[in-house]
Amino acid sequence: MAVPTSSVSPVDAPASSAQSAATAIPAPPAQGESPLPAAPVQRHAPSWFYTFLPNRIGAGATISLAAIYLTEVLEGTLAQVGVVTSLTSAATVPAAAFWGWLSDRVGTRKLYLILGFIGFGLPTLLMGLSQSVLQFLLLSVLVGALSVAGTPVSSTLIMDTTPKEEWDEAFGRFNQISGWGMVAGRLVGLACIVYGTAALGNEPAQRAVWVLGGVLSMLSVGWAWWKVPALRLPKPRPPRLPVAEAGRHTGFSIVERVRFLPQSLYYLPRWNPIASLCALSQRLRRAPRRGWALVREPLVAYLWATFFQFSMSTMAYTPFAVWQRQELGNSTGDVFLVGLMNSVAAALLYRAMGGWTRKHGSLRVQMVTVALRVGVFGGFALMSWLGMQGLVTLALLMLLQVVSGLSWAGIAVAGNSTVAHLAPSGNEGAAMGAYTSTSSIGAIAGAFISGYMVEWLGYGVVFGLGAAGTGLAVLVLWMVRRNVADPEAHHL
Repeated sequence: MAVPTSSVSPVDAPASSAQSAATAIPAPPAQGESPLPAAPVQRHAPSWFYTFLPNRIGAGATISLAAIYLTEVLEGTLAQVGVVTSLTSAATVPAAAFWGWLSDRVGTRKLYLILGFIGFGLPTLLMGLSQSVLQFLLLSVLVGALSVAGTPVSSTLIMDTTPKEEWDEAFGRFNQISGWGMVAGRLVGLACIVYGTAALGNEPAQRAVWVLGGVLSMLSVGWAWWKVPALRLPKPRPPRLPVAEAGRHTGFSIVERVRFLPQSLYYLPRWNPIASLCALSQRLRRAPRRGWALVREPLVAYLWATFFQFSMSTMAYTPFAVWQRQELGNSTGDVFLVGLMNSVAAALLYRAMGGWTRKHGSLRVQMVTVALRVGVFGGFALMSWLGMQGLVTLALLMLLQVVSGLSWAGIAVAGNSTVAHLAPSGNEGAAMGAYTSTSSIGAIAGAFISGYMVEWLGYGVVFGLGAAGTGLAVLVLWMVRRNVADPEAHHL
């Protein structure tokens, strides 16, 4: 799908320590450790950026396949598709936090990148050999838990090897390479499905795509071992970026998969969502009269909008591929082609969205781009209710996916910037963690209920509810901007 991502799909410290971290100077390396390189101005992307290409191509080749494979080859139900998607997302969230924490204390960044490539490649390859929904579920959870090992370190490795004044440009290059790798993967998957189905049949072709995706990712392992620098830095790592500044950078690679979660988060704080929810619950119990006032706080309201946005989008997109096969009569190749339109539109607009966000404000950009999804999901609902099929329907679906890709580019770029501006001073890290966790929880919930709702109510109702819920998110975003403090309003 996309990400982050970014999840799209994000250091919880007292204010005094956060401020001191903002001005901290990295300690010199201990005796025997390699110092940070005095990198010259780079006119071209570092060669190790390209080690992600085989992995991204493998991910792009399989990104549209899971739901179709589960229902057509493994004979699963749409409810099982939702459960698999939800559990995969649930495994991703704590795993990303764990790998980020561990990478600051043990080993080199290079090892975690390689582990992430293996964590995607090997289970993906085995998915092509799976014989039951349970086997596929276990492998999918492994992908969610292991592939994110490289998520936190890809961005921090850029910061470790690039002068600070070049970070934005370096992240832009990295995103561009990753994004076009996904597009190339979509094309590879499309070609394999179309020609493989004609030559071998539907099931062998789908299994072959999983095997190919896994093999491609494993190619990144050898390339990364050769090209990625193995810096040995002091542990725990010294802070390199103030928490207040972290959210204002758009240096993350986000891919919108079916589960709608960031695949590479730029900033991942050490934040415990369970402890924070318990603390919030205690505050509400002790001061019930302040509960409504708390909900009306701009940051809290923004988190509610985030939950609606991600849960509704995931609910609508989880059965999307199966709907095309079952109701619209599209071939598997058509499904891949429709998905390609989304990825191309997003890849073309990521950097432009960064400029629009700086010029017009992050919340304005978000309101417009989220509102576009109301039209997209509403269009899906109308196509389902009218029973549309044929080439005109396919062309309309491709157009809607271009709009959806444009929308996702805006959501991915503007989200972190909004949180950075709304967060209380000294609590930016916790706010970023809350944003990431809220989007993840919304995606998990949306995926879990999606399959059951399709079985009970039908595709059209699910798409219609997705449009309505996304519209509610736009309304909350508008209320947030109206109630925000004047000094921050020009940023939003």
